[in-house]
Amino acid sequence: MTLTDKEYKEFLKTHLDLLFYVGHKKNVLPKDLGLRKFLNLDFQIKFKCRESLFEDDNLIDEYIASKFDHLTTDQIKILVGFKKKIRSSFVIFKCLTNYAIFIDTKDNRFYAVKALGDSFDTFFDAFPVNISTTLIPFKDKIIYDGFIQSSGVYYGRNMTDTMNEDYKKAKRNKKILTSLT
Repeated sequence: MTLTDKEYKEFLKTHLDLLFYVGHKKNVLPKDLGLRKFLNLDFQIKFKCRESLFEDDNLIDEYIASKFDHLTTDQIKILVGFKKKIRSSFVIFKCLTNYAIFIDTKDNRFYAVKALGDSFDTFFDAFPVNISTTLIPFKDKIIYDGFIQSSGVYYGRNMTDTMNEDYKKAKRNKKILTSLT
């Protein structure tokens, strides 16, 4: 249910380079901090860069324009995909062989989401579980942006049964989204 190693590395490089750019642009990072040191920084600093990114979608266009000669076509597609993001609270309902089923708590939409390098069941003991994250398109798949915040809320039998009925209905009606494009 994860990206291939090649896909994961491509996403990670593209995403972290963007966060590095945003961190400097929004003064989250010291001006003299290099990329190598940034990569070794604490998760919380990268999270601040990510929050700054999502406050202003124009930063993506600025980054692409400033690095256009150094970006591949695939990297540009990944970056443009960030504009199609879905930031929300989700329930990770279950993990399947090829993806996990996410349910958006705002509109009850179902998404088939690929994990990045580690499967979702390495992060959580049981499903369903309530989380906050950002979904983005990636090569005709849906992934999350690498940042998951768990509310620590797990669901009991009655809620799980209701979600399961909704899931079966969505599956039967082909309402599980596998792409954001």
